[in-house]
Amino acid sequence: MMLTSDANQDTSVTTPCLASCQTISIYPAVAATNAAAITAKEPPIKKSQRNLHDLLLEIFDVLLSCLLIAPCVIAYWRGTWELVGVVLFPKNAPLSALCSFLIGGIGHLSFTLFQRLLTDNIHPDKHRLTFYVISRCYTYAFGIVCVNMWRGTWVLCDWLTSADSLIIICVVTLVALLFLFATRTVRNLGAAPYSIIMDHKSDYFQVETMFRIPSLRQPGLYLMDALFSIFVIGTLVVVAWRGLWGVMDLTLYPHDRAKSARGSLMMGCVTVTLTYVLHPIVRWMCDHIDGVCKLIICDIYYLAEFFGAVNTWRGIWNLLDVYIYPDNLILSYCVTHIIPFLVLTALKCSNSILVRGVYIDADGEGSDSVNIPINYIKLHFQRERNKRSKAMSLHKPNFLIHKNEKEAQCTLNEKKPKNENKIHSDLDASRQLV
Repeated sequence: MMLTSDANQDTSVTTPCLASCQTISIYPAVAATNAAAITAKEPPIKKSQRNLHDLLLEIFDVLLSCLLIAPCVIAYWRGTWELVGVVLFPKNAPLSALCSFLIGGIGHLSFTLFQRLLTDNIHPDKHRLTFYVISRCYTYAFGIVCVNMWRGTWVLCDWLTSADSLIIICVVTLVALLFLFATRTVRNLGAAPYSIIMDHKSDYFQVETMFRIPSLRQPGLYLMDALFSIFVIGTLVVVAWRGLWGVMDLTLYPHDRAKSARGSLMMGCVTVTLTYVLHPIVRWMCDHIDGVCKLIICDIYYLAEFFGAVNTWRGIWNLLDVYIYPDNLILSYCVTHIIPFLVLTALKCSNSILVRGVYIDADGEGSDSVNIPINYIKLHFQRERNKRSKAMSLHKPNFLIHKNEKEAQCTLNEKKPKNENKIHSDLDASRQLV
């Protein structure tokens, strides 16, 4: 999951030079020097105000993720999951689960293998309306694929093992977690409210595989990488989620669904709050440590995110079952399937419903290894700031160019009389010789 911004766009200006081509390389340097000087001369009060501004934006992003984005994502998954159960062999649970697994696996593999084709041929710079329509259809189809993949694995796991035995559930979950630790993929256990995936054009169709093998140079290895990422790591993540969810079902008010949902949601909210409060400390620790110690700290933090995410999902999911049209289940499923998707699409973060890509534990320099991608409001302000700085950088070189052109013209005008006097003296000398 990745967010991108427009901060890295090229802002250089190519202009003709009057006197010499050397002056072209001077103007950006002068502009950069002026910008650096302005930044260096920025008073401490402005720096503190900017830090306070960034902190407020981060708080607003956290509130938006927890209060709006995450509930919409959970509601969409709940509605889609239950609708698939109604449509796909509802009286035969193993066959329904197997069909869901095949739909999810084949669909996920197809979207992964053809991501480069989609990226090269569907772009807003070519056909904006076509890109918007196809990209949203892509998100809707991929969302159904992701839900089917998880539902198939979950129900098959319930059928092959036991959903009523706490010991069996704990053993299966522990085995899945051990494999995730061994492959350094515990990071993939996180979900909303720890992520907001923007519908950005640059990486809209991108699906990361575990070993990052290039698809064009090594297609065979890339296919194996995609299969391993989807059917091994993806399945282990589902088994771990199913295990913790099942443990909560058996231990937290098992005979009172509403009370169990409220208790789970309360634990999820407390855990999410603690992880966000401790996030700056964990980032500081990751900036100052490396190696095995950094990996251990990151994995502990990933597990805390996992516990908070599962309890938040379980609480909201079960509360929707209890309070949203409990007497008309089909209507309840349709409402929670359609309305959240439309809301997320309007907010330009519909990709938040997708589960795609594999990410490595403690990957990244310093605090990037525990980064929480929820920059929604902050990203909007950053883009506006980049537009203003880009406009200023475009005006400053032009001003300098015009100024240097005037100076060069003045220099030529000053040298012009001397040249004319020299020409006249040469003519007088030639006349004397004649």
